[in-house]
Amino acid sequence: MNWMKNWTFRKAASGLTGLWTFLLLTAFPLYAPEQYSRMGIHKFEFFLGISAACLLPAAVFSMIGKPDGCLKRRKRIGMSVLDWAMLAYLAACLLSWAFAIDRRQGWTGISGWFMGLRTQIFFVLIYFLVSRVLCVGTFWKKALLAGHLLGAGAVFLLGVLHRFRIDPLDLYRGLDDSVQLLFLSTIGQASWYSGYVCLALVPGAVLFFAANKTGVRLAAGLFCALGFSTVVTQNSDSAFAAMGALFFVLFLLACESPVQMERFFETLLLMLGSFKLVGVLQQLFWQEAVQLGGLSEFFSQSTQTWAAFLAVCLAYMGFLFYRQKDPGREAFPHKKGMRTGACVLAGGAVLLYGTAVWLNTSGLSERLWGISSRNQYLLFDRFWGNSRGFTWKFTLEAFWDLPFWRKLTGVGPDCFAAWCYKDPQLGGQLDHFFGWNQTLTNAHNEFLNVLFCLGILGFLAFCAVFAAAFWRCFRAAAAGWTVPAAAAGVCVYAAHNFFCYQQICCAPFLFLLLGLAENAIRFRQEETHRKEGSDHTTF
Repeated sequence: MNWMKNWTFRKAASGLTGLWTFLLLTAFPLYAPEQYSRMGIHKFEFFLGISAACLLPAAVFSMIGKPDGCLKRRKRIGMSVLDWAMLAYLAACLLSWAFAIDRRQGWTGISGWFMGLRTQIFFVLIYFLVSRVLCVGTFWKKALLAGHLLGAGAVFLLGVLHRFRIDPLDLYRGLDDSVQLLFLSTIGQASWYSGYVCLALVPGAVLFFAANKTGVRLAAGLFCALGFSTVVTQNSDSAFAAMGALFFVLFLLACESPVQMERFFETLLLMLGSFKLVGVLQQLFWQEAVQLGGLSEFFSQSTQTWAAFLAVCLAYMGFLFYRQKDPGREAFPHKKGMRTGACVLAGGAVLLYGTAVWLNTSGLSERLWGISSRNQYLLFDRFWGNSRGFTWKFTLEAFWDLPFWRKLTGVGPDCFAAWCYKDPQLGGQLDHFFGWNQTLTNAHNEFLNVLFCLGILGFLAFCAVFAAAFWRCFRAAAAGWTVPAAAAGVCVYAAHNFFCYQQICCAPFLFLLLGLAENAIRFRQEETHRKEGSDHTTF
């Protein structure tokens, strides 16, 4: 009877967790009951509703049923480095809330964002329930994958149509034309949409990169074509930093074998081809196309991207010729060196760009060589990045002035505005720069915001989650395609949100993706135990 009770509760917990995951992937992105009015509030209410209805009972059932996973497969798997990082992050959130400037706001979060302690607890709960409780069998694999491709694909398609003034859901009804640059699809605000698109695109891109079945690759390829098309039309530059991070991780994965390197070239061509196809459509239907700027217009319409597309085509053909000379090679002989070289080049490129910005902003390049630029990407003044230059400088200065113990614990989860506007001097600076009718709710850099709100302890724990996730998932990439997808996902999220902030349309998907990856890794570890007949714990 005890076995039957435990089995029933385990199945109930797994089913509820699977239902929550399916609703998040399919219904949540499309939920927009009042067009763009109160979009953030409605999205959070939907998230809170399904989480309270599914995740909380699932957590209770899992504890009652003493779950050890699907088919009793997890008794021997210990805590992973990612598990400990997650618990450290949760502990830092709890500590910060205990000393928050405003515990009520620290619990719920500021209105419209709602990234308080309550939401952080749900995020960590998502990770542990999905990684421990969800039994990802054949049915759930197909249902969740199909749900994601259809749900996110519909959001992508609507985003592309909106950029050509086609509004099948009548979301722009009664709104001014200027709104079309600021809001699109069923996600709403441009930076929210950008964050969702970049993370939702990752599983499809990795599936297209890793899958062997033709039908799966075709479905993933169509999904990616829609995703890349909406990336180049969403008009947020941070999305291109995220795409750079995605293809950096794909290249590291491709260094494993010639087959994977071929897939890397195909995925890169798919992105560039989607960019240029959008550019052709923008020129053909120029009267209907919404006028974009910055990197979006550059990547879709410039001759430089045509040159890049041609160069990748030639490189791909050259690589195919190389493979024909040695078709039996299954691995690159110097893959470690290839990966090291890629990391050095990527790090060097970032350092070179940062140096160029510093030289131009400080005026040193003009004094030394007579070179200066007012280009928005090379001049880091207070208006840089839609006023992120001011916001970042303000946040760092305000953090420096915090008492020492506040530097350790922060001002409280999502309490950036509560602290800054309570201080007359800080509030006066913000009102002078942004106006009396606007409120700066966060640092517009998730890492800076975590440092200010959760303190040094929270910042270290937050960074540990990213580092542990990438380290664990990249090393175990063979455990299933969701594992390298998580490795790419943390890099994409970090690159994008270095310029943006945590919000409900993006952050839950990161914790879900990490949970799915940990689930696959733990399953693979248990299978290895069974085959080897070993009883020792694997970390």
